[in-house]
Amino acid sequence: MNKLRFGPTTFAIVFCCAYAVVFAMNSPLFLYYPLHGEFRWELQVMKGAGPAMAWYGLMAKAAIVAVVTAICVPDRVLDKMFRNFVWLFPAATMLVCVFLLRQLFVH
Repeated sequence: MNKLRFGPTTFAIVFCCAYAVVFAMNSPLFLYYPLHGEFRWELQVMKGAGPAMAWYGLMAKAAIVAVVTAICVPDRVLDKMFRNFVWLFPAATMLVCVFLLRQLFVH
């Protein structure tokens, strides 16, 4: 019998890749309105509720994708290929996010 096991290497790699894609597409799972303490699915905007926070929704969507993949794909598949290069994925994700937000850093 083949057991499903959680693969931390797979989770780390897939989470970084999924977060970069979700961030680039601006596709959070939900929006959070801190002034009212309410959540809205996808991009349902509450009028007159102040600014919404999408970061929690981005993290949740990337985490769901990564958890499902980490359970379904055996860790040994990605671990053999990327054992010494797992650190590149978070670094690349940060660079992608900085590139996508570059208009905030330069005039």
